[in-house]
Amino acid sequence: MSAAARRLAFAARLRAGEPLTGLVVKMPSPWLLELAGRSGFDFAVVDTEHGPAEVDALEHHLRAADCVGLPTLVRVATGGGGEILHALDAGAQGVVVPHVSDGPAADAVVRAAHYPPRGRRGLATTTRAGYHGTVSVSEHVRTADDSTLVVAQVEDANAVPRTAAIAGTPGVDVVFLGAADLAMSLGHPGAGAHPVVAAAVDDVVRGVRDAGGALCVVAGDEHEARAWRERGAQLVAFVAPVLVARCLGAVAAAAGAPRDEIVNVERATELQR
Repeated sequence: MSAAARRLAFAARLRAGEPLTGLVVKMPSPWLLELAGRSGFDFAVVDTEHGPAEVDALEHHLRAADCVGLPTLVRVATGGGGEILHALDAGAQGVVVPHVSDGPAADAVVRAAHYPPRGRRGLATTTRAGYHGTVSVSEHVRTADDSTLVVAQVEDANAVPRTAAIAGTPGVDVVFLGAADLAMSLGHPGAGAHPVVAAAVDDVVRGVRDAGGALCVVAGDEHEARAWRERGAQLVAFVAPVLVARCLGAVAAAAGAPRDEIVNVERATELQR
């Protein structure tokens, strides 16, 4: 299957409502993307919001993902058109944009991610996304229009009551619940179980459902992932450093390492949510 066909297939799976499992990674870790693809993950997110964002390094990571047919999104630091353009030109299938606060902000992200007449993305087929000029403009634009994914992150108190408007914005494919920043915004950092935070999370879940949208969440382990599936989350992602810490801690404990020398995986997991 060609790279373009794989992109279209993943977009079709998402839009058909298929449950999808992803891995959030930070650069530099091209090998981790390759391993994720070989381990059965459906997609990956390269996080350049809370990690390095150099475009040349990003291209290497996306190239590694392509080698194993792993659809990859890039979380940009802001909703600025320049960052979105760089991520898509580097070959990302889509973008995850943090702190989307309302419908107009969501619409601006959609327009930045798509070519005219749908949006205002600048065209250059000599980029990696355009296979360095080896495909026609019409083919490149057609594939981009059909396969580019826009993920809006809801993670601020003022965005919660606007979730349905964000999820219902034409061109927004997924709403990503940013639970850690949402808790911070509500004045309860690191307290995902606080009643105020839990109520806001419920409101986000309800808003996405009411708009008929797709919800993406971060899970700390497989039990939490199953619970989120039951709540209607179509996309469930794990954070790579948390998985690695948990596995290393389990191996160290099994080998008899002193408890105070083993990373507190439960605490690390909670902080990543």
